[in-house]
Amino acid sequence: MAPSRILPFPFPIHIGTDICQISRIHAILSGARGPRFIRRVLAKEELVRPRGHVKAILDGDVGRVRDAAVFMAGRFAAKEAAFKAHPWRRLGFHDVVVQRVGFEGREGEGEGSGPPVVRIRGGEAEQMAMVSISHDGDYATAVCMGFDPAAAGGRDGPRGEDGL
Repeated sequence: MAPSRILPFPFPIHIGTDICQISRIHAILSGARGPRFIRRVLAKEELVRPRGHVKAILDGDVGRVRDAAVFMAGRFAAKEAAFKAHPWRRLGFHDVVVQRVGFEGREGEGEGSGPPVVRIRGGEAEQMAMVSISHDGDYATAVCMGFDPAAAGGRDGPRGEDGL
């Protein structure tokens, strides 16, 4: 016998995931659209001190495209995962900033030694979210865990009593 009521997930947590093919990003970065793609995906804060291989693409040097493609595929996947983990927000690439946080919770200078996190902005108060980025072969993947503060007040959250 099927249950008469579907219980909602009891926590205001959402998970987003994405996978990105590195060779696809490599093809973009190898062409004339490379610098424009980087500026479209990375926020201003991420462009202040770009990694060497990303800076080379921005400067028109396509000699280090493979390293830049691996990095950019990871960032692209992380931002797409963040979009999916925050479905109640209308986010664009520049609303999600991937950064490092030190192990004691202190913000790093872009290339810190701590794990990556995403800073979510746009529309509401800024918020941090956990993210994990991984690379294997021709793919970069990312998972993001988001928290919905509006749903935290009530067990049923914004979906209503029936969880739908």
